[in-house]
Amino acid sequence: MNRKKQNLWEYVPLADYAVPQATISRTIKSGIKDIWQRFRRPDTPRHPAHDLEYLPASDVEKVAPPSDWSGAVRALEILAKNKTGSAEAPSVMMVTGLPGSGNAQILSRLAKSLGWRLIPAPDPQQILTQDLAWLDWTKSAETPWVLCDLGKTYLRHVRGLTLVRQLLARINSKAAGPGVIGCDSWSLAYLRRVLPVPFPGAVVAQAFDDLSLGRWLSQRAHDGCGRQIHFRQADNGKTVLPADADTKASAFVNHLAARSFGIPGIALEIWRRALKREPDETAGDQTSETEPTNGISIWVEPWEKIPWLVVPLDLGPASPVLMHSLLLHNGLPWNLATDLLPFSATETDRTIQALTDAEILQTRHGELKISAHWYPSVKAYLNGEGYLTDQF
Repeated sequence: MNRKKQNLWEYVPLADYAVPQATISRTIKSGIKDIWQRFRRPDTPRHPAHDLEYLPASDVEKVAPPSDWSGAVRALEILAKNKTGSAEAPSVMMVTGLPGSGNAQILSRLAKSLGWRLIPAPDPQQILTQDLAWLDWTKSAETPWVLCDLGKTYLRHVRGLTLVRQLLARINSKAAGPGVIGCDSWSLAYLRRVLPVPFPGAVVAQAFDDLSLGRWLSQRAHDGCGRQIHFRQADNGKTVLPADADTKASAFVNHLAARSFGIPGIALEIWRRALKREPDETAGDQTSETEPTNGISIWVEPWEKIPWLVVPLDLGPASPVLMHSLLLHNGLPWNLATDLLPFSATETDRTIQALTDAEILQTRHGELKISAHWYPSVKAYLNGEGYLTDQF
């Protein structure tokens, strides 16, 4: 196996962003499938003929660990220095992040790597009271700055846009000095709709095609285990991840790139749920007599047996509004979601609980978010219902 790591991350202008090619044809098929599946209960997932069980969480963490985003940080460092200009002509670069892209974590690490100021977002009370004191940091322009998520500077509320409007005004007048500002793709779509002002020039991490995604998942496995991992399809034993950089991607990874829109964090969550093992074995002792002794084997559920998740229709009228609000704000605390939605607290709480029970929502760092595993289906559902989406 080629151990040399490639930096698979590339940041491009928004106009140059391209989803994996397979997504175009599969979107039509998936859309048709989604229509008829919404009127019937999803089939219970079937399992391979031989006796396999899903990989325990402890082993999943070894063979498919979360990314540290180091490649993305490296790709952004030079770009940020070049784009932000000099003190005489300061400019601000926007980095757009898609759900599951790790954008906020990447920008936080970028600030530390470059020694730039990391600007904390205002708290909800500052946003709703229109506390302009939060913007005092813009008066000190000696050191470039990083604001990880523009979406955390506003709320979809009658008093929720003042701070973000004032911030953009200072950026456009060059009063904020040079810096980098992150913005989730859904927040950007909403803010562009409601604020008729210029936005900083934006770049976005290019989607992973099937070949890049296969290499990235292989890197994750090697980083987690420190040894070669053989990922094989459970029904026929064929290799799922390439062992060589020039090897054509498998059909499984091609499908995975399509369903995840080439977003690595989304793909990783789907991938993690497809990994299996022989009963009573761990990732550390699954060696094959036909493979090198320094490698271990992990089985992968065939793509055809991975169910297409369908958003239930019986979760109440608040469910699409709630899911949409969470995406527009890149997550909300439970109590704030209850305050912002145009439903009673009882109805909103019931909907949050129902979506959590269905695993569509999860709580991360004190905020409700759409589960990465469910994101493709939730986006398709909201798009079909006519909601504003992120256009990626």
